[in-house]
Amino acid sequence: MKLNEQEMVRVSKELFTDGLPLASEVYTRLPSGQFILVGRKDDKSNLSALHLMKDDQSELYVSSEDYSKVVKHNVSLIEKTLKNESVSPLLKMNLLKGVAESAMSDIVKKEVFVGSYERCKQVVSFVQESVAQLKNFEKFIDVFSKMPGDQVSHSLATSIVSLMICERMDITMKSTIEKIVMGAFLHDIGLKEIPRELLEKPRLQWTEEELHYYESHTLRGVEILRDIKEIPSDVLSIVLEHHENALGLGYPRRIRDIKINPLARIVAVAECFVELIYDSNKENIRRTPEEAISYIENVMGQPFNKPAFLALKNVIHTTHMQKKLRAVG
Repeated sequence: MKLNEQEMVRVSKELFTDGLPLASEVYTRLPSGQFILVGRKDDKSNLSALHLMKDDQSELYVSSEDYSKVVKHNVSLIEKTLKNESVSPLLKMNLLKGVAESAMSDIVKKEVFVGSYERCKQVVSFVQESVAQLKNFEKFIDVFSKMPGDQVSHSLATSIVSLMICERMDITMKSTIEKIVMGAFLHDIGLKEIPRELLEKPRLQWTEEELHYYESHTLRGVEILRDIKEIPSDVLSIVLEHHENALGLGYPRRIRDIKINPLARIVAVAECFVELIYDSNKENIRRTPEEAISYIENVMGQPFNKPAFLALKNVIHTTHMQKKLRAVG
């Protein structure tokens, strides 16, 4: 069967761990453009031993149809591996990088962002470097390992979208961007203390008591992170305030825009947007990026910091226009 580029998704090498079963067929692309099979589904991965993998320019692909299965498999793997004390922090970080790259690929696939594959890798590397700079990295991994696997992907996607907003707002100071990325990465860490059965229960069915219990995850997150001394106070503020909004209708403190930490304002917009494009609505349909922006504006009444929201809207608008131009071309 001949495969064409439209049917394939480029993926990171880090998505495949040697010795573990492959979640789908894996391909590489020859200079001629032809795709060849290098790994079969359910076979144990041995991709790193292949001669072609010695070349840094080598590319791996899975079919568009199999892509979501590969990502879910890797998220499940990282959830188990992070909890395994016998696995080295270096391997855990490599797995985090693999999931981060898959999150970036998914964002590109959802047409939130248009850019070269190398640019995508730069974004992911920045997320990875922001986390790896912690001196007490093992403590961080121990804390992060207790999060549900799907929250790992959500956190990484929020970090990436937050970074896109920063770029559009011309926020260039490296230390500031690192705090935003790390805060977005950790924003839902308090959910590890919320029972899984509550998280899986439809929100429309929550009692008032359950709603208050869920909303406590912001405070719980700050308490969890206080033990890691290298976590900056701005990151703690992001964790605490990522559900606050400009109208003062958020939680936990119901504060208005002027009192919200400036970095938390950015993550709040990114987190809401990511939830809208990843979570199914009442009709069990995931929103497109354009639909998510429209929902924030017209249904939610745009309750976020205006510059941050406009930056995100411009990212989506630019991507939408580039997509149209590509279609015309």
